[in-house]
Amino acid sequence: MRRANCPSCGAPVVFRSATSLYVVCEFCRSTLLRAGEDLRNLGRMADLLEDSSLLQIGSEGSFREQHFVVIGRIQLQYRSGLWNEWHIVFDDGRGAWLAEAAGELIVSAQVQVSDPLPAFEALAPAMEVALDGRRFTVTDLQTARCIAGQGELPFRVAAGYDVNTADLRSSDRFLTIDYSEAPPLVFVGQSVTFAELQLGKLKDHRLAPTGGTSPLAVRAFNCPHCAAPLTIHSPAIESIACGSCGSIIGVGNDNVQLLVRAAQALRVVPWLPLGSVGTLAGVEWQAIGFMRRSTYSEGTEYPWSEYLLFNAQAGFAWLIEYQGHWSFARTLASPPAVSPGRAGFRHGGRDYRLFSRGSAEVRYVVGEFYWRVAVGDRCHVDDYICPPLMLSRELTAGEVSWSQAEYLEPGELSAAFGVATPAIPRVGVYANQPNPLVDRHRRVCGVFWKLALTAILVQLAFAYLFASQVVLKQALVFAELDEEASVRSQDFVLGSRARTLLVRHSTDLDNNWLSLSSTLVEKNTGEAYTGVQEISYYSGSTGSERWYEGSPSDEMVFNGVPAGSYYLLVEYQLGSDRRVAVVDTLEIIRNPAAWSNLLLLLIFLAIFPLWSRWRRNAFEARRWNESDLGGEDE
Repeated sequence: MRRANCPSCGAPVVFRSATSLYVVCEFCRSTLLRAGEDLRNLGRMADLLEDSSLLQIGSEGSFREQHFVVIGRIQLQYRSGLWNEWHIVFDDGRGAWLAEAAGELIVSAQVQVSDPLPAFEALAPAMEVALDGRRFTVTDLQTARCIAGQGELPFRVAAGYDVNTADLRSSDRFLTIDYSEAPPLVFVGQSVTFAELQLGKLKDHRLAPTGGTSPLAVRAFNCPHCAAPLTIHSPAIESIACGSCGSIIGVGNDNVQLLVRAAQALRVVPWLPLGSVGTLAGVEWQAIGFMRRSTYSEGTEYPWSEYLLFNAQAGFAWLIEYQGHWSFARTLASPPAVSPGRAGFRHGGRDYRLFSRGSAEVRYVVGEFYWRVAVGDRCHVDDYICPPLMLSRELTAGEVSWSQAEYLEPGELSAAFGVATPAIPRVGVYANQPNPLVDRHRRVCGVFWKLALTAILVQLAFAYLFASQVVLKQALVFAELDEEASVRSQDFVLGSRARTLLVRHSTDLDNNWLSLSSTLVEKNTGEAYTGVQEISYYSGSTGSERWYEGSPSDEMVFNGVPAGSYYLLVEYQLGSDRRVAVVDTLEIIRNPAAWSNLLLLLIFLAIFPLWSRWRRNAFEARRWNESDLGGEDE
């Protein structure tokens, strides 16, 4: 750390970093160049605009377990407001930058790249750019004007010059190309949260040591058009819409100015009152802004509502309501790299499908916003769903942003914010609404497989305990006769009572019929069991196609046959369609396994999962009927 005195006012000046070449005197705002042991006055620096940032020179924090101190900053202004680039130095002397814009914090450092950099004019939002083997997506293009500098800086900063910057993101990196120099400067870093940085020594000590609902001192003023009282809750707020007169007011500095008086014909009373406080995802949020947006499809307007939520440490979030369906949304710091119009992609281990796309227009605003919103603002929106999640991309001429929304049950939202007003009735099925029949279908399928497995095991047990046995297998010949005849089988013995006795005839019958009357006779008692059957089988061809009718085989069953010595007497009559003898392979099987009953049971049980699946798919069909891209293909 080097100390000196300002050559203009004599105030003490401190250089904390060896890389700092310039310092702005805190007292007289002179820009001082370090030249060896001397300081040279380069002129007075312009004044900074008041932005109510909690950071200041001397603030401290930690990034990747490395302590740093804020030693300087550059303030820039663009079409939507202000942002700060804080110059930080780590304990090991390394310098970096902490960007603070739109409620997001990004730590980055300058790097060298070997690939040629694209021209600023050649870039467009959502364009993919490859640099040194890594692919990035262009997310923001800005032409900003430098307002002023403060503290120690590694290069000279002068007010009033324009800077073209391009922000690009990958899955885990944030990249900025600064076109203020030739060749352009490249900075690589990552998005971080307020809590991750463990920031301390903040301005005015307005951050409570344990967090809290309102760690930031709320700023109050009156609308410059109608004098209605207004408040600002976050240092990142850039505009506020007056609910009394509809004016939209820029609040980037203390000189509050009327940006535009929005002639908002629409007057909407938010269901969730602004100022409401509730806890979602473990964070206490306050509703500070309300917006009504809409899109058009085939001449029909589809409006929805968005509530801006704020927490001093967690930043901003959104509550989105459409026809009584609610979602909780946050901006994605690491968005997917997806070209516009793509039908689907995988992100975070989930598969997302394009559900809708179109142009969204702001119809009504009231409350605070972290950009300069205006009625009539438009952007292109692509919604990708994987219920209960939805990823949305909003694309304008200079920016592309991604957000992730998770479906909320209305009762959960009412309980979180303590809203006594009845919930808005839900209509239809929403894009990311979870299908309540998915879990039910899964349970039904689970029960089906358990019952089916039980039935199969029982069948196998019966087949094992009452093992089937072929007690007789014999070839019989049915001769060509004009009258009835009979044949007698060999004798066979049943050592115990047979639950079932199956008699199977497998013949070589072809283009003829055979009538059989089979009598099972017990030799000692003369007790008999009789069954009648007819076998027919015909085949032929019509042109090049073969046809078949009937079967050359058939079987019958005798139930509850006692133990004993038996033979089978078969009386037959052979048809005259074809004059040829028929050979029959006779099989008598004791206790055959009845698999047909099992099949019928399984068919009956399958009705329930099939019905459950149909109901589940019907819910999905209702969802995809709301899509402007066609129906679900499951």
